[in-house]
Amino acid sequence: MIARAFILLLLCGMTVLLCQFSPQPKGGEAAGVLEELPMVAGGFVGESEDPSARERDLLPADTIIKKRKYHTPGRSIETRDVAHASLVIAGNDTRSIHRPEVCLDGQGWTITSSTVREVKLISGAVLRVRDLAIQREELRPDRSKLLLRAHYVYWFVGSDISTPSNLERQLLSLRDSVLRNVNHRWAYPSVMAFVTDNLTPQQSGERRRDDAETVKMILSLIHSLAPKFQKDLMKSL
Repeated sequence: MIARAFILLLLCGMTVLLCQFSPQPKGGEAAGVLEELPMVAGGFVGESEDPSARERDLLPADTIIKKRKYHTPGRSIETRDVAHASLVIAGNDTRSIHRPEVCLDGQGWTITSSTVREVKLISGAVLRVRDLAIQREELRPDRSKLLLRAHYVYWFVGSDISTPSNLERQLLSLRDSVLRNVNHRWAYPSVMAFVTDNLTPQQSGERRRDDAETVKMILSLIHSLAPKFQKDLMKSL
């Protein structure tokens, strides 16, 4: 019992000393991303969108939010692809960055699967992202119900690192604060697109796409998009 108490006291003392004599964290002021999404990414063109009132209400006031609706231009709706991208950059309040699963659930989406996928870039670098398959029912004007399905793909970006895991993001923050004297200012990019194989092009405004085709389209967009705003990937352009 005495030995256990001594070990506990020793650990507490070491923790106090570490906090007292650790250098002040550096970094954190500059995010690992540009504060804008590109207008053109591969075969897609992006139109700027405003954050919703709900997003503004829920996120801290100093949060930077950039959004674009990307589409393949010059095509009929029977052959068009559409995807929605957003970029959230934390301010001083770290609540800006959180697990997207929480917000999706609050918006009525049910997550049916979660998969980590890899995007191989031109440079040979590999970007790991998380793909959430989601669905919800929507009530139509005729009172019938329509099942909406989509894929929501996201990842977290620090000063010079990225991860598809919120737990890993927290561990990296702790590790780099202590061992590298770096305080990451995290950003959170995401791309969402609907699965449209149960909709007509007139209903969706784009071509029919099943799950596999939708994921392939999103990853193709990220392949072109990420190196244009994520600083550690810009060398792959």
